[in-house]
Amino acid sequence: YYTVKDILGILIFILILISLVLFAPDLMGDPDNYTPANPLNTPPHIKPE
Repeated sequence: YYTVKDILGILIFILILISLVLFAPDLMGDPDNYTPANPLNTPPHIKPE
């Protein structure tokens, strides 16, 4: 009985995880990854030593 409940719980967890990965992959992403890079400017946090 407990094995069936454990397998059901794992399947539900895997189903939720797969649905997040396939249908909303950018849900937890960093918004800075979507800004286009400018090769003429260096980022302000990089300073010469």
